[in-house]
Amino acid sequence: MAGKRAYRGSMTVFFSVLTVLFLSLICAMAESVRVQGARVKAASVMDLGIFSVFGEFERDLLEEYEVFGVDASYGGEEFQKEKIARRLDLFMKYNTEPSRGTALTGNTLFPIRTEGSSVLRTLLLTDENGLVFRDQVVQNLKSAVGTELVAEFLENQRKSQEMEQNQKDYEKQEREAEKALAEAEAAQAQEEKASSGSLGTEGGTVVPVNPDGSELPAAAEKPENPLDLIKKVKNMGILGLVLEDPASVSGKALVKKELPGGRRLERGDLSWERENGGVIADGIFQEYLFSHFSSAMDTEEKETALSYELEYLLCGKESDEKNLKATVNKLLLLREGANFVYLLSDGSMRHSAEILAVAIAGGTPGVSTALTAALLAAWAYGESLLDVRILLAGGKVPAAKTRATFRLTLENLGRLPEVLASCNEKTGEGLDYEAYLQMLFLTGKKKAYPMRALNLIECNLRKKEGMSHFRVDHCIAGLEAEAEWELGPVFAALPAAFLKTGLSAVRYHTSGQFIYETD
Repeated sequence: MAGKRAYRGSMTVFFSVLTVLFLSLICAMAESVRVQGARVKAASVMDLGIFSVFGEFERDLLEEYEVFGVDASYGGEEFQKEKIARRLDLFMKYNTEPSRGTALTGNTLFPIRTEGSSVLRTLLLTDENGLVFRDQVVQNLKSAVGTELVAEFLENQRKSQEMEQNQKDYEKQEREAEKALAEAEAAQAQEEKASSGSLGTEGGTVVPVNPDGSELPAAAEKPENPLDLIKKVKNMGILGLVLEDPASVSGKALVKKELPGGRRLERGDLSWERENGGVIADGIFQEYLFSHFSSAMDTEEKETALSYELEYLLCGKESDEKNLKATVNKLLLLREGANFVYLLSDGSMRHSAEILAVAIAGGTPGVSTALTAALLAAWAYGESLLDVRILLAGGKVPAAKTRATFRLTLENLGRLPEVLASCNEKTGEGLDYEAYLQMLFLTGKKKAYPMRALNLIECNLRKKEGMSHFRVDHCIAGLEAEAEWELGPVFAALPAAFLKTGLSAVRYHTSGQFIYETD
C-alpha cells in the first residue's frame, strides 16, 4: 500500500499583492457599476415618492369637479409644506425598504437610505388667477372633445360677435335718437314761443288763428305717445317684468371676504408654462363650466352656495338675485340689438313707426324724424323684454327675427306691461336660455371665470362633512422636491477587509418634479 505524500504550497508576496490588486480592481469596477445603479434607483424612488404624494389627491374635488389637487393642509387650517416633505420621506422609505413594517429581512445590491427631503417649490390651483386650474381642466378634457363641439363653439362665437356688434350699434343709435328728439322738441318749443304773438286767446286757452284773425279748424286729436310709458317701464324692477313670480328668486348669497378671490392667498413659486390658450381652449373650458355648474333654469335643489352658479361666473355678484338681474340686463341688450336690426330691415314696420311719429309730432319734420328712430328703439326694447321673459319661462327665441316670430305690435307698445303679464310661453323655436348664456360667456370677462369657478368650488366643498377648512389655495397641482441619499458599499467591502482600510458611504442628491396633467 502506497503511503500518502504531503505537499506544501506557498505564495510569494508579489503574487499576493498582485492578487489583492486585481481583486480590488474587479471590486472597484463592480462597485462603480453598482453605485450608478443605486443612483438610478434613488432617482426612481424619488419619482415614486412624489407620485405617491400626488396619489393622495382630494377625492371630493376629483369626484365633483374632475380636478386633481393635493390638500397641503391635510384636513387642517394651515398650509403645511413640511408635512408634504414628511409624507414624501415616508413613501421613499417604503420603496427603499420593501420589507419595512414586516418581519421579513433580506439583502440587496443597492442599499440606499434617504437622509431627508424638502419641498423646493409648489404650484397651486389658484396661481396665475386660476389659470393653473383652467389649464388642467382643458388638458384633461381636450382629448374627449369632438370636432362637432368645436364647430358648434366656433359658430356660437360668430353669432355672439355679430349680436354684440348689433348691440353696440343699437346703443349708439338709441343715444343719437334721444339726443335728436330732445333737440327737435326744444327747437319746436322755441318756434312756438316765438310765434305766440300771432295767436289769439279765448278763455285763457291758446287758439290757432289765420292771418286775417279767423280761427283755424280744430286739429285731429294726437295719438298717445308710447315713449312716455317706456320711460316708466325702464324705471321698474327688471325681474318683475321678465319673471312670472319674482318672489321665487333665490335668496342665497356669498360672503365676499371669505372667498379665495377676496382674501390673501397662498402663492406657489414653481415655474409653469401655459399650454392651453386660444379659442378652442376657451370653448373646452366653457363647456366644462356649463356641465359642472347650475343656472337659473335648473329646478333640482342642490346643496350649493349659490343656486344660479353660471350667472355668478358671468357677472361675479355676491347674491343670486344680483347675478340674475345682471344676466337679464345683458340678455336684454343682446336681444335689443338683434330686434332693432330687424326693425330697420323691415320696410313695413319702419313705415308704421314713421306714421305714428308724424301723428304724434303734428307734422313737424324735425321732430317726426327723431321720433321715428326713438319709436323703433323703444319697439326693439319692448320685444326684447318679451324675448327674455319667454327664455326665463323655459321657451326659445330665434337669434334673428322674422315677421312671423316678431311678437310685439306697435299698437301694443303702449300697453307693454299688460302684454308682458300675459306672456309666459314655454315653447317656440330657436335658442333656449342656456344657449344665450353661452353667447354671453363668449363676450364676457374670460380671465375672471377660472377664479370665480374656484370660489364656487371652495364654498360648495366646504358644505361637505369634514371639509369645513377646505381651501382651494391649499390645493397643490405640482411641486418640485429634493432629497439626500446615502449609498452603502457592497463590493468595496471585500478589498477594504484585505487592506484594512475604512469604508465610507457615497452621498447622492436627487430632485424631482411633477405637475398634474392628462394626455
